[in-house]
Amino acid sequence: MTARPLSLYALVAGVLFTAVVLGWDAATPRAALPETLRGGGAAAMSPLLTRIAESFPPPPESAEALTETTARLALTEDELRRSTQQADLATTPHIAALSDQGHDIVLGRVVAVGAPGAAGPERLTIDLGTEDGIALDQSVVAADGLVGRTVRVGRTTSDVLIVGAADLVVGARALDSQLLGTVTPPASGDPAAREHGELTLTTISFGDLRTGEQVVTVGSPDDTPFVAGIPVGKITSVDPPRGRVDVTATLLPAVDIGTLDVVAVIVPGGR
Repeated sequence: MTARPLSLYALVAGVLFTAVVLGWDAATPRAALPETLRGGGAAAMSPLLTRIAESFPPPPESAEALTETTARLALTEDELRRSTQQADLATTPHIAALSDQGHDIVLGRVVAVGAPGAAGPERLTIDLGTEDGIALDQSVVAADGLVGRTVRVGRTTSDVLIVGAADLVVGARALDSQLLGTVTPPASGDPAAREHGELTLTTISFGDLRTGEQVVTVGSPDDTPFVAGIPVGKITSVDPPRGRVDVTATLLPAVDIGTLDVVAVIVPGGR
């Protein structure tokens, strides 16, 4: 007699024994089985159940190897994707120009996004800190343009105030008209309503802004908090003048925070 039929008979016997015990308890709830009978049944069935369990073959090594290979492959693909994004970011024209100017480019990842405000999320957290040379009021950029500036720096992580946050004003220049202005979140005094996620560009003098015009950072003294030449967004519409000496326009941010993963912090270096 082979091991498999023996295991099958043992299993049937164990099931029948268990059924008898349960049936006795169910039929005579007030006359519980003596503890000696319960203990004896458990002692008798334990080796049998162990023998049954040992009779089933272990999972093939190929299955374990396949699971491990799948996990390693997923990790490798994620690392490859991140490495590709970092390489693309480092070679983006506006970041490559900053590197040529002597600034240090420190690459990192977004690890958390804060609560949304009127124009979208206002803060995010990156996996860079003082150990990486990061300090307060440094520009944070992505391949598409400006993300924001560092406002809290820990040992291994930093918080970034995002473009469009209520407390962040970015000095900017429209590239075609060369008009200077500021980029802020929408305000109740804007001549035209803004859609969710759109910003307001307000110039400091009157001039001709055009739809589709690119807007970049002017830069700050000592490149803190913003370095110059980083794309901020694109003008999608120009507001009616309404007797104002300045010009306002709707600005679509260059960076989509909702899809952001790899970023770079600009550590000021050369001039």
